[in-house]
Amino acid sequence: MPLKADVRALEKDGSPSSKWCKLCYQDGEFIGGDCTLDQMHTIVDDALKAKGSGRLMRWMAQKQLPRLERWKATKND
Repeated sequence: MPLKADVRALEKDGSPSSKWCKLCYQDGEFIGGDCTLDQMHTIVDDALKAKGSGRLMRWMAQKQLPRLERWKATKND
């Protein structure tokens, strides 16, 4: 997801995160730290549907999730 101002997460000091969106990160920590990759697929898909994104945009977002730093260390499928 592009990190535009309206989706950018905040760090603990209140500064905008350079890496994370507010769907999965708040106040310098991941939301639901034990969230699996499958659960994140659902969270992202639901959020993009709510914003009116089409099937192609949602598919592209799903393909990017495993490439994010959060998921590289673990394989939580």
